[in-house]
Amino acid sequence: MGTLLNRLIPGIIWLWQLPQHLLALILIHLWNATYNPHHGIWLIDKKGIGVSLGSYILLDKRYGCGNIDRITTAIKHECGHSRQSLIFGPLYLLVIGIPSAICTNLWDRLFHTNWPSARRERWYYKRYPENWADMLGGVKREEWAANKRRK
Repeated sequence: MGTLLNRLIPGIIWLWQLPQHLLALILIHLWNATYNPHHGIWLIDKKGIGVSLGSYILLDKRYGCGNIDRITTAIKHECGHSRQSLIFGPLYLLVIGIPSAICTNLWDRLFHTNWPSARRERWYYKRYPENWADMLGGVKREEWAANKRRK
């Protein structure tokens, strides 16, 4: 019985997050994403984009410009969103995805264009659901910001 259940759990989890997974597969196709097995993410040619949809993480291939701390932080943050997806299942896009895209991301890109990047970043990651994704992914922004200033 235990091995049967162990075989069923991944499929059940995939179905629980079905709307996110379908959207991810569509975006992977539309954006000609390439899989990076080293990091377990999909790389896209969309400037500044990082998105987590279920168990799929899509990240701008130029993100961090080779800065491993920045890339690791971004992946951890997106893993936090993946955990949110596990919690909310089919409601994730309504509860997390739309608020993240509109209330945080779009708002920032429209109204904070004159802000310095450090201020924009602080504002963005202090908002729901980004701050929660950081917490779930184990991202400590203050430590990361201090390391960034030292380099």
